[in-house]
Amino acid sequence: MIQSLEKEVSGNLDKIDAIGEKLAETILFADSVINAPDLYRQVSEAVVRIRNGQRTAGSGFIYDSEGHVLTAYHVIDKLDEIYAIMPSGKTYPADVVGSCEFSDVAVLQLDNEPGVEPLEIADSNQVEIGDPVAAIGSPFDLSESLSTGIVSQVNRFAEITDNGQARWVANLIQFDAAVNFGNSGGPLFNSDGDVIGLAIARVQPAEGDGIYYAVSSNKFRRVADAIIDQGSFDYPWLGVNISDLTPQQVQDLEPESIHGVLVNQALADSPAAAAGVQADDIITSIDGTAIANMAMLTSYLGENLSPGEPTTLTVIRDSAALDISLEVGQRPQ
Repeated sequence: MIQSLEKEVSGNLDKIDAIGEKLAETILFADSVINAPDLYRQVSEAVVRIRNGQRTAGSGFIYDSEGHVLTAYHVIDKLDEIYAIMPSGKTYPADVVGSCEFSDVAVLQLDNEPGVEPLEIADSNQVEIGDPVAAIGSPFDLSESLSTGIVSQVNRFAEITDNGQARWVANLIQFDAAVNFGNSGGPLFNSDGDVIGLAIARVQPAEGDGIYYAVSSNKFRRVADAIIDQGSFDYPWLGVNISDLTPQQVQDLEPESIHGVLVNQALADSPAAAAGVQADDIITSIDGTAIANMAMLTSYLGENLSPGEPTTLTVIRDSAALDISLEVGQRPQ
């Protein structure tokens, strides 16, 4: 009798364990999707259209309770007049507090506080490939449009072209929720409705589809807070001309792997040159953080270091590892 009860209890425990595993899988699945209608209702009132008085130039969002709006630098760069239009239809003239071309971030000040709760900003270091995302903006003047997708990659470093000008921008989240002209400056949300990025660009349709970029929240928050505090953002700079390693260079220079960044030139009068960084050095880490490519190095600089701060590069030179300490400089305009 006792043995029979033990078997029955043991069988029930196995069933309970199996149910627990199923519940855990269900919770994990629920965390991997977005409740788009709820998210839209939760956050859309804080997403604005940026207009010049005649047309929509882009999107933006309420950043704080002091009437600051975040948008993309290239959205407002050529505008003589700027208006922020709320989903309610209320329109506010706005002035530029400051901007950072290298980050493609701008901060506006509304002439009146709109009485809308600012959006919550998430830690973009917690973003993972495959996380669900949603974008809200005004593509082609189609106001308050929602699109959803996933994170495709993080810490991208890409050449962005707008207004006929090209520049390299770091700290980018790559995603596949459709954004188009008019979405620039709008927020990219995680499944909790917190902002993880500022949409700025897409790969042109002639080249392909499904590749879109947003400045990471940790980067735009550093930039925006500096602009609000002092009117500008001092962009960190090492003063090196760098490139990713090619298979041929790996064969010639004989590092352990293709991971690392090749120094093509340490610019004259730069922090790197003053510290002794040389051409053909291979940067493998910065402050102990492993560096696999240019994107990782530029992203680390943008999110973690400021001009005047010390940093340490680990480089491979003639097959030997060297630690080189230097003071971060300010990127020339």
